[in-house]
Amino acid sequence: MKVTARFVCAITGVAVACGAVIFTSSLSKTNDHQSMCAAKKLMSQVPVEKGALIADFQLDYRPNRKVMQGPPMRAVVATKTSLKEGALVCKSLFASRRIAALPSIGEELVLLGRKGAYKVKIAGFIDSGPSPRFYPNVFISPKLASTMDETWRESETYSLRDLAESLESDAQSNISRSGWMLICGAILTSICLLINSLFISIESSRREIAILRSLGMSKLSVAKKVFAESASVSFAGFAVGALLSISSLFVYVFFDRDTFPMGAAVDFRSLLLVLAAAPSVAAVSALFALVPAFAVKPLEISSRGAVRKRSVGMLAAFAVGFGAFVAVEVWGVSLTEPFVPSKEWPSAIVSILPAGVSSFDIGKLSSVEGVRRISELQPLQVNVLPLEELPHPKRRRSQRGKKVKHYRNVLLLASSHLPDFKFHSGVRGEALKKLRREDACVITKMMANARKLKLGDRLELDCGGSHKMTLEIVGVVDLNWHMVTSRALLRGLNRMSSSTDGPVFVSFDTLAACDHRPQELVKMTHLWLDYEEDFILKHGVFEAGRKVERSIVEALDGAYLKDAGGTVRGNTVRLHSRDEVADGTLSHSSDLVGAMARIPFVFVVVISLGFVAMLVSSAESRKGEFSVLRSVGATKLMLAGILVKEALAVSVSAICFAIPGGSVLGWLCTWVTRASMPNWGLPATFSFPFVIIVKGALFAVFFALLVAIPASIVIIEKKFRKKG
Repeated sequence: MKVTARFVCAITGVAVACGAVIFTSSLSKTNDHQSMCAAKKLMSQVPVEKGALIADFQLDYRPNRKVMQGPPMRAVVATKTSLKEGALVCKSLFASRRIAALPSIGEELVLLGRKGAYKVKIAGFIDSGPSPRFYPNVFISPKLASTMDETWRESETYSLRDLAESLESDAQSNISRSGWMLICGAILTSICLLINSLFISIESSRREIAILRSLGMSKLSVAKKVFAESASVSFAGFAVGALLSISSLFVYVFFDRDTFPMGAAVDFRSLLLVLAAAPSVAAVSALFALVPAFAVKPLEISSRGAVRKRSVGMLAAFAVGFGAFVAVEVWGVSLTEPFVPSKEWPSAIVSILPAGVSSFDIGKLSSVEGVRRISELQPLQVNVLPLEELPHPKRRRSQRGKKVKHYRNVLLLASSHLPDFKFHSGVRGEALKKLRREDACVITKMMANARKLKLGDRLELDCGGSHKMTLEIVGVVDLNWHMVTSRALLRGLNRMSSSTDGPVFVSFDTLAACDHRPQELVKMTHLWLDYEEDFILKHGVFEAGRKVERSIVEALDGAYLKDAGGTVRGNTVRLHSRDEVADGTLSHSSDLVGAMARIPFVFVVVISLGFVAMLVSSAESRKGEFSVLRSVGATKLMLAGILVKEALAVSVSAICFAIPGGSVLGWLCTWVTRASMPNWGLPATFSFPFVIIVKGALFAVFFALLVAIPASIVIIEKKFRKKG
């Protein structure tokens, strides 16, 4: 029975080790599989006619008349000659925001172009699956397209590879970025478990080896026997591990269909690599175990029967597994922090797009209820000197199919009011004076770090053509701005890349000097405002925003148009609350990081099975001690409690090692991820999600005990069954 237990424990450990690598690598392949399958489905179900005309729009969709606060919904409209009236809409247009209740056929959608807002009636839906941002997802007739005063371009030829590269969701992108970290964690975990399990199994047979030596067996014959046992355990463990890992992969993918809609894909290369590597590791562990075995002399059989405790390998394996969980959590939270809008931002930003309104119209908003301050906010993006080309946003091309060059740029924001930002360098009062009197600017700390700028330096701008501007930096503010500028559509208005090095705050005069457009054509496209505290307390952030947005529409147009939400003479009015953007960012990040953290936590749960082998070894090494305790009255439960305490000590010790190690690894991984992002200046913040890590540690200990308690009871019961 002892031999059976030894083999079962060793096979279990090897199975867990092999399964961890196969599962992780197959999950990575599954991730890649989603994009390729989705691309094939898209090309077959949503073909784009040769010579079709295409234009880009923002979709102003308001379910239950509520402005959606997430990323802008992008509608890529293409012409379809067979379509006579209405619009065919791909369901993927709404899938990016997880909108379950689609608008009904016959309902009108509001499309926001560069020159105006347009309404199209839904004639039908296309179930196309996911689609990239540049691929058409709305089809209209050429006649209807001719009524839209927008810039249309001819359709391109989309290759399968182009589509697949652009179809990764945020969750899939994060798996791709951190997949190497998870695979490394799985490999380290598997090596620790593999060597530990095989080492324990082989060393448990030292007494048998000594008996064989006393009967005249040579060391070579003993080595052959040990290696044969090691190989049999290795191959059996591989078979079990491969079967369990593939089964676990399909179960995991089934319960996360949002991330993996196209199903699972097994990485057969990892199967072959593990099959080749497992015997090698088994041979190494056998060599280690042979050293003490060869040292046993035939006449010392009775004195060398006990197996020494072997908990170091299990401690290392458990620490690596939980360390991967800690690393993912620290990585995700540290990356998220720079995207949460700073509290110093105004309460909300209002966009009046695409054409904007005059300053005279803005004056009508002075009586909007619940707002203590409302200011015009005028954006303009300009390139920075010396010119440096952006890495690329994917698939940005001109009408002729040539790549359009986009350079590092800044987002100039002009306003009569500079919010109470936290100044990192400079004095607020002095900065305001210089902003009004001369060509000066206030930049963010992110930009200062990225471009190695400081107070008093000069920022050189390429404003188009031969027009250049030089602005003195009179202040540096500590500010998180990414999500606010994205949600409020502040970027990319004047045909610039939406990727920017950040906002640069200037006066209206300075911005006018940088803008080569005729001033009579420049309109106010944005506002920012601060709520009255009593108004917010009474209505809450969401309802307050809807009330203020409705009041702005009524003041600008004289009537609230219920059919189109917030339509004002060809514009759409949308209010984006800072706190709603912050909550949405944190919620989205929590979903993504949670999906990532489940992978290493599965390792922790499965690794807990390795405690069985450790406890069998521990019971063997303590059989003399346990016999004495049993003879003086110790119950079987007391002896099992000793093994449980050992498992508890190992799991807690492993967690204590894993937390600092995983934290450092996760923080370092943020540097790798930041390097792949187009935005400069993201601070390398270290954030430790204390509550999540503590909960994870408690669950890890729980699963360790869940395995250790019944295993300890069974081990003691079998060991003392004959003795009662």
